[in-house]
Amino acid sequence: MMAVVAQAAAFSYHGYLLSASAGLQQRLEMRFGDKVRPRFDDLSASLAGATRIADERQRVERINQIGNRARYASDVTLWQSEDYWATPAEFTAIAAGDCEDYALAKYFALRELGMPADKLRITYVRLLRKGRLENHMVLAYYPAPGAEPWVLDNLDKRFTPASERPDLTPVYSFNDDRVWKVQGGGDRELGSPQQLRKWRELLERVREEVQS
Repeated sequence: MMAVVAQAAAFSYHGYLLSASAGLQQRLEMRFGDKVRPRFDDLSASLAGATRIADERQRVERINQIGNRARYASDVTLWQSEDYWATPAEFTAIAAGDCEDYALAKYFALRELGMPADKLRITYVRLLRKGRLENHMVLAYYPAPGAEPWVLDNLDKRFTPASERPDLTPVYSFNDDRVWKVQGGGDRELGSPQQLRKWRELLERVREEVQS
């Protein structure tokens, strides 16, 4: 387990989406067709533009807008699976995904642009929609330690403080460093994200994309 944790901690976001290698794009093009390269070119230009936004909150909002340009599609439709976490490169290549894919792609993009992990949490929530509770995932941005988070969501595309999203009830969250469970209105730290099998598998597939 310690070896796995050490390997995961060494993952570098640099150059993954902003300047995706020609080899990676070629492999994705073979899987998903000739729209892959234009989509990566567009993403690279968009991310480069985001780096020039001086105000951090505005930069995060811009990444939310870029990620939300993709269309929503279920895992069953895209991957013939009940729960598949697409890599951000796969999400870019097909320009579609479900809530996990949006949240993960935004997280990877912000990390590549230099955002520290402690300002971001990939967050599982219970979403109240049309009178029913649904499982959902969003990305939360914390402007400062202990500050109210802002929500990056693919369903409600507004970039708003969490207090303006009473339809969302957080359950647990994670980033590169930690996992938290929400209890009684507070967060209880649970340990390393390497406890999360889907996260470990996702990082391994991203490494394979970068290295192969």
